[in-house]
Amino acid sequence: MYGGSIENRSRFLLQVVDGLASVSGGNRVAVRIAPSGTWNGVSDSDPVALFDYVARQLNRFGLAYLHIIEPRVKGNFLIAEGQGHVATARLRKIFRGKIIAAGGFEPDTAEVAVRDGDADLVAFGRHFVANPDLPKRIWLGLPLNAYDRDTFYTFEARGYTDYPFYEQRSESLASTL
Repeated sequence: MYGGSIENRSRFLLQVVDGLASVSGGNRVAVRIAPSGTWNGVSDSDPVALFDYVARQLNRFGLAYLHIIEPRVKGNFLIAEGQGHVATARLRKIFRGKIIAAGGFEPDTAEVAVRDGDADLVAFGRHFVANPDLPKRIWLGLPLNAYDRDTFYTFEARGYTDYPFYEQRSESLASTL
């Protein structure tokens, strides 16, 4: 019932979304997918066919948004430097609702995805951790703090609460001169 064909592999997700949408309304439900994702060894033999089918089926729910993780990331590591937003571009042709793209974006590549109409929004993870004022930095074209992957997913404040705002960075640089 839940394995084998594309329809059966999609059934559980679609049943959950149907249940949530029937209680809360589709516009209060969102789905996050990772076409070509291989996190923790989970993958699909034909991800293009599977996720095209899933995106097509999700249209009927009027979701708040579909959150798409690009295949250029594996877990929290960028594995395909320079690859475009291929999953988002492909699924935009199928999914009629709002799309949030994520996975290895830089400010300039995020701008391209939105400008081209492939994504309505772009999510940032690692850059938000390292830049508490990320929207301001992107808007003003300011340089970004470098992030430290060794501090991701730890139980300490280091790496989460100690990255400076741009003004603080500027002040600390000026005081060292």
